[in-house]
Amino acid sequence: MWTARVSRIPVKTLVWGLIGGLLLWGLPPVRADLLPAASSQPIAAPTLPPSRDFAAVLLQDADSGQVLFARHEKRIWPLASLTKMMVGLTALEALRDGRVSLHTPVPISRRASRAGGRSVNLRAGERLLFGELLQAMLVTSANGAAIAVAEQLSGSVEAHIRAMNARAAALGMHQTRFQTVNGLPPSKRRAPDRASASDMTILARALLAYPQLLEWTSRRRIPFRAGKQHFRNTNFLVGRLDGVDGLKTGYTAKARFNLVTTAKRNGLRLIAVVLGGRSSRTRFRTAASLLEWGFTHFTRLRLIRAGQPLWAEIRVEDGSVSSLQPVAGADSTFLVRKRDIKDLHIALELPSVVKAPVADRQVLGHAVVRNTDQVFAVIPALSPVHVPETRWRRVHR
Repeated sequence: MWTARVSRIPVKTLVWGLIGGLLLWGLPPVRADLLPAASSQPIAAPTLPPSRDFAAVLLQDADSGQVLFARHEKRIWPLASLTKMMVGLTALEALRDGRVSLHTPVPISRRASRAGGRSVNLRAGERLLFGELLQAMLVTSANGAAIAVAEQLSGSVEAHIRAMNARAAALGMHQTRFQTVNGLPPSKRRAPDRASASDMTILARALLAYPQLLEWTSRRRIPFRAGKQHFRNTNFLVGRLDGVDGLKTGYTAKARFNLVTTAKRNGLRLIAVVLGGRSSRTRFRTAASLLEWGFTHFTRLRLIRAGQPLWAEIRVEDGSVSSLQPVAGADSTFLVRKRDIKDLHIALELPSVVKAPVADRQVLGHAVVRNTDQVFAVIPALSPVHVPETRWRRVHR
């Protein structure tokens, strides 16, 4: 026989001098899919150029996929060199699976050497390292390098385009269709590569699973041909806006100026997408405004870690110990508006007494994270040990 009790602690008492997105225990995120209740006072929208100056914009939390701001995010738009992001993903997956290495020599075909647009002056017949070509494609947007990478991975450009579309479908990028490996305008009889801003964030999040990518895209310049040449990063926010370390630019006359970029500050990583900017300056300023707005208004809280002792004790009746302190059965992490932290609290719903025996990891109650309107998570409170009955109790049962 036991009686329930509820104890509360405000989240703000757990956040020791919260500045920006302080991570209390530095844990990997497990749940960050809810914002505070929609009834809370709305946040003023980011300062953006007139809507005629871009086709679509989107700001997203990279860890959870939570959309923080969007306009026309489902609009299908020509990708231009953003297409190379999918070639990059398939290449990184091939590296992960051991099908190729960064040091694999890649023969440059006549087709790769004759690619138009942005170039690193590939010569037919020369051999370059796969890693160098991959960096040139992703960082400086070299069109011939994309062809060389695709041919190395799939044997031909056409075969790799099929692989790219299959991978997009598997990721759930239902508004995406690739026609090229580099985003150059195809023949007049074929449509360009196309996708929505929403789909591009799916691709960006898949790419962010590979730390090697950000090591490259965070550089303002990359070496090529064993350091004999250097090429600049086409993402001009790198090195100019705090925390920006990727991802990719794109331009054609039809697509105008596209950008998918990402930044991390104080444990919070955001992804910003701008499609169809009227100018290069517009896309970079718009993305910068989105990122600054996101970092100003949102933070990530990691409040409870699995195995952490909770701040209550439960009396054990007829047990080998007289009491036990339950532990959290899961991690808990949230994306929240900074101004709403004061309204969050954690309530422990636990019995005052339990009767032995108590199993190790037995659920004793719950820790509930909520504000006045919304439950964010219900985390099981577990017994940290097995508590047997006392010997006297077993003998006299």
